[in-house]
Amino acid sequence: MAAVLMSSCRLQEARSGEQWFNHAWSGLAGVDALTFQGKAALWRGEQGVLEQNLNYSGRLDDHHRLTMRTVIAEGASGSKGSLLASGTRPGEKYETKLVAQGRRWHIVSDEESLGKGLVRLNPLEQLEHIRNARKSIKLESGAARGTKVLRIELDAADAQALIGSELEEEMKQVRQKWESKLAKLPNAERAKLASQSEQIWSAGNKQLAEMLNQAEIQAVYHLTLNSKTGLPMRLTSESRIAYLSPQGAPQQEMLRTDNRFDYK
Repeated sequence: MAAVLMSSCRLQEARSGEQWFNHAWSGLAGVDALTFQGKAALWRGEQGVLEQNLNYSGRLDDHHRLTMRTVIAEGASGSKGSLLASGTRPGEKYETKLVAQGRRWHIVSDEESLGKGLVRLNPLEQLEHIRNARKSIKLESGAARGTKVLRIELDAADAQALIGSELEEEMKQVRQKWESKLAKLPNAERAKLASQSEQIWSAGNKQLAEMLNQAEIQAVYHLTLNSKTGLPMRLTSESRIAYLSPQGAPQQEMLRTDNRFDYK
């Protein structure tokens, strides 16, 4: 028995970072229920001014149903390009429900939450993006006993494509929302507002595409695993974006997230 245990330990120690990640992914795929607590913070400018922070939680049930919630903290306010949409007020609660289809997550309620940035913070979706992206994975030294820590850096092109797809999906949701509202208006009013709305949306979509085309993006994750079970214990991320404003001024943003998992 001792020889078997020693052999098992040697096999675990011999795993590469890539193998540990794949092991974690396979283990997570067999989990029916879990919860997570998350934090996100957004900094802007060269001086790294903290613009917003957000606490949120999630609960996975029956392997494929996920509920995410957040409460807007005192002093938080939404602004363009931020974690929260404009008009949010301290103390307001937001909840969205998602369903996994083909190991991708789709909103089934409260589509407005996508504009508030809640859905894109889903750590289960982040792990899916990591799995599919080109990346480098390294085992970090000095991990706490009983854990393994992986440093994961996405390929620059894949990081750009990931953020681009998220923002494009948000623009798509915005369009679907106003089209749904227009459909309820009288014909004459609908025709006039439809033309105006289309012009505004098209201009915003074009501006977004131009900004993404010249943006420089770096995305780094740290994934802490239970070395015995292989399951994720913590996932942190740091995304840095450098781009030009519509006026041509250099802009910088940094988004950090921190998610801790519980399987009880």
